[in-house]
Amino acid sequence: MNLGIGLRNLSRAREILSVLVLDYGFGYVFDQLGLSRHLPIARRRRPSREYAGLPGPRRLRLALAELGPAFIKLGQVLGARGDFLPRAFVQELRRLQDEGPVVPFAEIRGVIETELGRPIERCFREVEADPLSSASLGQVHAAVLPDGRQVTVKVLRPGVRRVVETDLQILSDAAALLTRQVPALRRHDLPGFVRYFATQMEDEMSYTIEAHTADRFRHSFTSAGVDIRIPEIIWDLTAREALTTERIRAERVDRLPGRSCAIDRKAAAQQIGRAFLHQVFVDGFFHGDPHHGNLLIDDAGRLVLLDFGIVGHLDPRTRRLLCEAVRRLYEEDIEGLVAAMSELGTLGGDADLQSLRQELARIVSRFMVLPRREFPMGEVLMRTLRGLWLNHIRVPAELSLAAKSLLMAEAVATDLDPDFDLRQVAAPVLREARARELVPEELVDRSARAVESAARRLGRLPARLDRVLSLIEHGGLRVRVEDLDIDTRWGRMSRALNRLALGAVAMGLLIAGAVLLVLGKHTTHAVLGGVAFAGALLTGLVVVLRAMRPGQL
Repeated sequence: MNLGIGLRNLSRAREILSVLVLDYGFGYVFDQLGLSRHLPIARRRRPSREYAGLPGPRRLRLALAELGPAFIKLGQVLGARGDFLPRAFVQELRRLQDEGPVVPFAEIRGVIETELGRPIERCFREVEADPLSSASLGQVHAAVLPDGRQVTVKVLRPGVRRVVETDLQILSDAAALLTRQVPALRRHDLPGFVRYFATQMEDEMSYTIEAHTADRFRHSFTSAGVDIRIPEIIWDLTAREALTTERIRAERVDRLPGRSCAIDRKAAAQQIGRAFLHQVFVDGFFHGDPHHGNLLIDDAGRLVLLDFGIVGHLDPRTRRLLCEAVRRLYEEDIEGLVAAMSELGTLGGDADLQSLRQELARIVSRFMVLPRREFPMGEVLMRTLRGLWLNHIRVPAELSLAAKSLLMAEAVATDLDPDFDLRQVAAPVLREARARELVPEELVDRSARAVESAARRLGRLPARLDRVLSLIEHGGLRVRVEDLDIDTRWGRMSRALNRLALGAVAMGLLIAGAVLLVLGKHTTHAVLGGVAFAGALLTGLVVVLRAMRPGQL
């Protein structure tokens, strides 16, 4: 079988397989996908002794952490896909820490000077050699500008871009392979998911994009009246692989007790909830990773938001349908909720709306009855998206990221105020989003876009009809019929034909050997007969043994 992995990436692909299968025991996954017969290494079933006692979700988290930056980020993305993975795996992957070994400062210095185009002494009065933090992609150092301002310098790890690009190519090849070899996975569009992930990784490795994103968030919060502090970008000391920002001294929310009695915890929790609801439902541009390390409280009691490498975008139509879905959820309108969520996704030929209706009814009943802490709003969105996925309705990856963002922000707000309820904060934000939709200018603009789109389609219709009629006239019209199970059936038929052919060879050898042994008059005939007879027995034995092992021959 052609694995579709370039020779230059073969060594890394072998390393990845070795970690997943030999160390952490995920060979059974290849069995379930029907690929283990092509990969001898994948026949190993058990993890190494060091990890044998750990549950599967934890082993997956540790394996991804060991495989490096691209796989750490992949785990974080999958941790947002409550619609795609079992709940236990999602919860474990959300614990995946973005950490990496410390890079010597001499190497970091080289990156800074290359990116900024001048010696480091001309950029900073001093830079601390020991990093403030070290993640899988970058490392952060405290520094002082020539004018005395304290800043932080975030530097991309030397060589990390090459490593990530190699792993992304392997993931792309693996996605194409799985799509070809496992028909059941085709509806999940694995190549499309890898393309989305690769774009996200490329954006994260470009610190100029992160800098512009931070400025956009600052403007958005200011216009919305949300008092969240974002570090100022030092633009003349920022480049593609080096980002310099104002240094803000702040503490994580979960480490506040004992030093922050003056902070209004309830107000801060409300600010977090309002800010992230506004991002998702009103702006459509949201921070995708608001964990405890990125949402802090400064010495003055103000919220601080950091790290804009992961962001999400929701187009106006998606925001409108999402608002409609949440409104139907509050009203306990199951039919309206099913209609809105179905329109948000792409219905496959096997979509089961009746099953989706039952699943959403269970979610709504829990949402209205269970206490907020037991069933937070972010979890509601996650379970709703999983219900869509299980019933063969595919939704944009950005929706899963939005649900994860709300879930994480809700957890931080709850640490500040145990009585925080995102559902109460959501009501005014949803009213604002609805009001914006009904602004006359917005209605006129939306109608104009719809008319323009319809006009474009109508304008293309005559040409398309003419093309179809021309194909029919010249006998060039072809209809493609796709059988998703044809690869599986052909594989079975091929193996059966192989066995029949070997059986026929064995029978021919047996007959020839018998004839030579019985009727032969010379010693040579007897020797040839014995060889043919032994060959027949050996070939027959091979056929029998292979037939007893499913998937072989």
